[in-house]
Amino acid sequence: MEENILNALKTFGLTDYEAKVYYAVCVSEISSATDLSKLSKVPRARIYDILSTLARKGWVNIIEERPAIYKPANFNIIKKKLEEEENKLKKAKTEILEEIEAHSKKDEEIISEAAQELILGEKNVLKLIKTFISKAKSELILNYISTSLLDKLIPDLESAKKKKVTVKLILSSKQKVPTLRSIKKSFEVRRGIEEKPAHGNLLVDKKYFTNLFESKDNINAVAIYYKKCIFCLSAWLNREWEENRKI
Repeated sequence: MEENILNALKTFGLTDYEAKVYYAVCVSEISSATDLSKLSKVPRARIYDILSTLARKGWVNIIEERPAIYKPANFNIIKKKLEEEENKLKKAKTEILEEIEAHSKKDEEIISEAAQELILGEKNVLKLIKTFISKAKSELILNYISTSLLDKLIPDLESAKKKKVTVKLILSSKQKVPTLRSIKKSFEVRRGIEEKPAHGNLLVDKKYFTNLFESKDNINAVAIYYKKCIFCLSAWLNREWEENRKI
């Protein structure tokens, strides 16, 4: 049998057995179930079910004789059926692409055309960080953030952990974290060499990078969007991780 024809039939919704039997019906023009089973190499135990299904779908006609014989449905009927299926496929393609594009635009809204963006205020910074964390698929690193900010992010980090994301935390040299024991059970934690770092960092999947500037009263951030810059910063932060000591 022609594999190309069988594959084409399956593209239009027929199963492997249905395609083989329908092609056999077309080749024989009119035949019994027994002969069609031999020609299509579909088991005789299945041939009647397959022929009944093809008849119900409008692909073959049954001539009521003893035994029954089968022939292809009218050419124009099959042509119309294929055109209807083709239109369904085109419609499905359009819907799928529109859905994918819609989700892609959501990502593009976050990654602006600018090389970097200044985010002011704790509320806005937290929103950005939480959004980046929610997009993590493999690994995220939080470097030198305050204990108070870390506490606010724990639920988000736990959610990332449940998605099999590796969560790495780098604490400052003398940073006190009351919940450190429980945090170490969920995340990988290391202690850096700086006691009072100028700023912190967030890296997500080597794709999203943010510098975090914390003061007693507020938090601001600079989100980096330039890919080459993120690549370099990622290499630097991963080196920092490797060089810092485990706790």
